[in-house]
Amino acid sequence: MFSGNFLKFLGVFLVIMLAAGGGFFVWERYLSPQAKLNLEAQANYQKYLDWEANYEKAMREDTYGGKTPQETLDMFVAALRAGDVELASKYFMLNASGKVDEKWINGLKKTKEEGRFSEVANLLSKALPILQDRTSNEDYRFAVYDTDGSRIKIYVNLELNVFSKIWKIESL
Repeated sequence: MFSGNFLKFLGVFLVIMLAAGGGFFVWERYLSPQAKLNLEAQANYQKYLDWEANYEKAMREDTYGGKTPQETLDMFVAALRAGDVELASKYFMLNASGKVDEKWINGLKKTKEEGRFSEVANLLSKALPILQDRTSNEDYRFAVYDTDGSRIKIYVNLELNVFSKIWKIESL
């Protein structure tokens, strides 16, 4: 029906077409500049998803803080009075890596070394809520005023950890 030369030609033609199609597929999927950008974007997106899952896990497992801003502030003051740097540091909001920022830990260590824990605890125990200027139900501020009440000496900003529903110190 078909001659041997025709079948050879057809076979070679099919192999060439499959190789060309496969090459085009590999080029478009893996080797072209756009494919490389797409693969890099997918890898970055996966890294982001992994980071987000780890961050959320750390936030959910974070149990140091109170159900109210005042409770968290009181717990922090109690840790200062006890001289416990590690416990006091746990009342700070976790950073993007799911840990307490080293600046807070180092600041607490320095304050303790200077013998100022009691002084800071006494100041913070006089903190009053600042109810105006709240941007949401997930943030809260306290202020410590100087003796004549005319000037703010210390701000304490707290933020709700929405994953574990506890209040954390965002800044001091």
